[in-house]
Amino acid sequence: MKNINITKKDDSPQVTLDFENGLIEFEGECYPENAFDFFDEIIAWLNIYFEDIQKKTTINFKLSYFNSATTQVLFDIFDIMDESGHEDLSINWYYDNDNKGTLKDYTEFSEEFDGLNIQAICLQDI
Repeated sequence: MKNINITKKDDSPQVTLDFENGLIEFEGECYPENAFDFFDEIIAWLNIYFEDIQKKTTINFKLSYFNSATTQVLFDIFDIMDESGHEDLSINWYYDNDNKGTLKDYTEFSEEFDGLNIQAICLQDI
């Protein structure tokens, strides 16, 4: 399985999908013109990855802003993780104390996917 690295742009995040190291990371702002097109390859990779993954996996969400279309795709990503039944997941949601929206987003995702044990990490504490 090949790794995917997408470079951050003005309207889309840095994305790292690293099979060998079990690392999945989204960092930056995300409001591409068509979020579904942007995430197509990412969703396909995640579906394959979570089909039969047996290794510890760390997923980092370091999104400072995302639009409503991205929210829908993020729910799809969380569904993939949740439905995989994979037990060795470390899911981290980074938030900024100065941006209350990022903490609110964490609350919504952690309540919707309470079986995933998503950890909130304040950027000011690291």
